[in-house]
Amino acid sequence: MRELPDNNYDEARRWLANTDDDLRALHALARESEAPGRIICFMAHLAVEKALKATLIDAGVAFKKTHDLVALHAMCVGSGRLTDVDTGQLVLLSPWGVDGRYADDLVDAERALASRLADFAERLVEAVHQILEETDGGQ
Repeated sequence: MRELPDNNYDEARRWLANTDDDLRALHALARESEAPGRIICFMAHLAVEKALKATLIDAGVAFKKTHDLVALHAMCVGSGRLTDVDTGQLVLLSPWGVDGRYADDLVDAERALASRLADFAERLVEAVHQILEETDGGQ
């Protein structure tokens, strides 16, 4: 079932505030040399997923519960938002959302990949901030 909150404007910004918290955690992990790359990738996925969902909520687009970044992004593009996002980065990031939480499900991410995906997450979240600043919630 697809659902949408009663107040798209406030709810989208609440999701984006949670995304900012996730980025702070991601940055703390990235500074820690012993932090597993897979956890950095997981946090990057989490931030991107919430940012995409904030975009959809703001646009008034209902969505099913999913961790599929490519599908969420396609819905954003369908609403005319985030059309210039590198989908290749989304594809690289996607496996880390669920499987990346557990050490035995994926090989640990190399730090270079983790850093690249963390940078991508930060850029995408910034783009969503700009979008939400420019909109009135699509209401």
